[in-house]
Amino acid sequence: MSTRALRPLVALAILALAAAGCVPTPEPTPSAPAFTSEAEAFAAAEETYRAYVDALNQVDLSDPETFEAVYAWTTGDANAGERTTFSQMHADGWLVKGTTAFDGFRPVSFTSDAPVSVVAELCLDVSGVDVFDRDGNSVVPAERLDRQPVVVTFLESGSTLTHLTIDASDAMDGHQCS
Repeated sequence: MSTRALRPLVALAILALAAAGCVPTPEPTPSAPAFTSEAEAFAAAEETYRAYVDALNQVDLSDPETFEAVYAWTTGDANAGERTTFSQMHADGWLVKGTTAFDGFRPVSFTSDAPVSVVAELCLDVSGVDVFDRDGNSVVPAERLDRQPVVVTFLESGSTLTHLTIDASDAMDGHQCS
């Protein structure tokens, strides 16, 4: 093809590129609020914690694959702490018997700004839980409280706006469960 024959094609290509560059970029659509009310956010936080405790109760320390369900409900410091604790307990050959429960869920705060944050206080009931070393000796301290007060921070996570994960869970020293 001669240079003369290519000129209209090049001109057409340049015109097409120029036209494509002139198309305005669509404005991002604001996302809907993650929760329509504080009550909805706190209900989602309580549901998240129930799912986390259910996953925790399914952990078999001899099978690290069972840890993954717990990790799925955590992020940040909580996730890092769970990974460290479970890895060490697995390496030490420990065994957990019994189930954890919780009650006394008390809403503390809700922040609707991204990322959504929910804070709640609750009581873990570990009265039916014992942990044994590889020799069968309990490693639970004698002074452990059967009901432990904790403050939990939940953050918006995942692809759905109403999914929360546990970002931090801290013992509330000096507090008692009611």
